[in-house]
Amino acid sequence: MQSKIPTIDYKIISNHLDPSFNDELDKFNLAISHYGFLLLKNTPIDKKVKTNILKTYKEFFYLPLEQKNKVNMALTSSNRGWGAPRGEQVNPEYNPDYKEIFDTGPHNKIKDEFKELTYYSKNLWPEQLPFFEKKINDYYDLCTQVGMNVLSFIEHSLNLSEKFFRDKFEYPMSLLRCNYYPPRKSLLSNKDYGIAPHTDYGCLTILLTDDNPGLEIKNPSDEWELVLPKEEEIIVNFGDMLEFWSNEKIKATSHRVFGNSDERFSIPFFFNPQYDTIISKKDNIIAGEYLSKKYDSTYSHKMK
Repeated sequence: MQSKIPTIDYKIISNHLDPSFNDELDKFNLAISHYGFLLLKNTPIDKKVKTNILKTYKEFFYLPLEQKNKVNMALTSSNRGWGAPRGEQVNPEYNPDYKEIFDTGPHNKIKDEFKELTYYSKNLWPEQLPFFEKKINDYYDLCTQVGMNVLSFIEHSLNLSEKFFRDKFEYPMSLLRCNYYPPRKSLLSNKDYGIAPHTDYGCLTILLTDDNPGLEIKNPSDEWELVLPKEEEIIVNFGDMLEFWSNEKIKATSHRVFGNSDERFSIPFFFNPQYDTIISKKDNIIAGEYLSKKYDSTYSHKMK
């Protein structure tokens, strides 16, 4: 079933003086409260950006195994670099996810008290690809810009004070990833997903995908729907942290990727607040502690 999640015009909702602003905000409110997902058009992440960043990641995933192993995150105590097949298990009721990943985190100035924390660790870069680091970091910064604007939309949507989120995202624990889903093999079982059903752990996710469909979301009718963004649209969804933070006014929605006979690439940017942010005063949930607990029970090398 194809998804009917709302499509939001980024240019309109970024301009409070646009005559269509209130209509766009109404669609945004529906998306965050009922679907937990939306499609975003007319963003700075355009067709050229999409083509270039997908090409950059493909160059890495097509490297020989011995070269990818040089930046294998399993050799570290963090989640930086390459994650081998079956290196992550987002749902313990299913087998480890049938995919490879490449993860990078913050690359700008980090607050002194955060420098020794695992999820502010230094990034790992493949030496065989000299321009890889700059291209990935440039895209990371672009996603940060878009993410901050989406947070400003949420401020309007929930009648929060202007710049409510800004000081919580001065030193974010953001994570940029590329998922590589190899062609699905016939011997795999119904317990083998590209990524098993789950909700995202963090605040919000900006997702860029190639032209091979695969993402399905649990819709408000509790049915699985296939998400089919147009070429220049990006997907935005919301995670556990923002559900807590908003007192469940924003929905964290379960989603999955089963896989098919073609390889597939997707690039999620997980936009998360800084470590010491309290995301639930009632339950005293601290962002960094919550995220660390989730990561440590997801990455295979962290579970060991």
